[in-house]
Amino acid sequence: MPYIRERSVAIEAARAAGDAVRAHYNARTAETYDKADGSPVTDADLASDRIIRTWLSGAFPNDAILTEEGADDPSRLSAERVWIVDPVDGTAQFIARTGQFDVLIALVVDGRPVVGVMLQPSTGLYLAATVGEGAIAGVGERTTPFRLTPLDGAAPRIMTSVWFGAPETLPLHNRVAGRLGSPAAMNSEVGVVARSLIDRMPDLDLDVPTASEVRPTAPVDVICGVPITGDGTMAWEWDFVASDIVVTEAGGAFTDCWGRLHRYNKPRPRNEGGFVMSVDRDTHSRFLAALEPHLGELTVAQTQPGLHTGA
Repeated sequence: MPYIRERSVAIEAARAAGDAVRAHYNARTAETYDKADGSPVTDADLASDRIIRTWLSGAFPNDAILTEEGADDPSRLSAERVWIVDPVDGTAQFIARTGQFDVLIALVVDGRPVVGVMLQPSTGLYLAATVGEGAIAGVGERTTPFRLTPLDGAAPRIMTSVWFGAPETLPLHNRVAGRLGSPAAMNSEVGVVARSLIDRMPDLDLDVPTASEVRPTAPVDVICGVPITGDGTMAWEWDFVASDIVVTEAGGAFTDCWGRLHRYNKPRPRNEGGFVMSVDRDTHSRFLAALEPHLGELTVAQTQPGLHTGA
């Protein structure tokens, strides 16, 4: 199986980092600091970053690494293989003690993810994927393959987030929902959390974690961010890339609002064109078709070399 060693190392790195994050979380020992852009960072973020870097550089010394908490090394742009990492995705949720934060690790080859791991330190649940090989869920040593499935009912349930323009974008989301016959879009306090697409927990033969611990909200079929202001960028590559491959390999779809695949390891590692993340390709196509008449309201995404359709 291609990239099986990379997936195994990424899982072990995420578990080790998750243990450190959970220790800080349970003991309430993580100090909080302000970064240059005003966003928070904690001792847990920094400890997770150090642990992941140690694992990845030890196992794959020739690979480049891009993390949220590290200095950007421009040499990554000439590297074929780049690990893209968010040591704690959801630092605000860590500080607020909601349990809804993740360790995110992905390997990108030639601009697209080939391995992804998303681990929730508060429960120990991880979702992982390798390109072309499907997705697995795990807690401890127990793992099982899993696939995403739509909720019961013909109309998909839609969610967006305060991190992606809501509430200002809610009128547009609700016009799309109306075209689909869907309920009004939900507005979440968390960012790109693929766990919200899980209706039924994968069967790991364990009492925990429960669905209510794992999901930050009620389950939904589509999570979407639409860029209606600014330069058309939304979040950073480390926010999207692990979800991209895990959702896709679990039977879902992940594109920008025009139905194009995202490219990663760009000179400026921002995501362009918003995003749509869906439980399956049929739901994704239906949502994109309902969104298409409203694309004129969105900030036009910059043309990206090699960008291609992925709906």
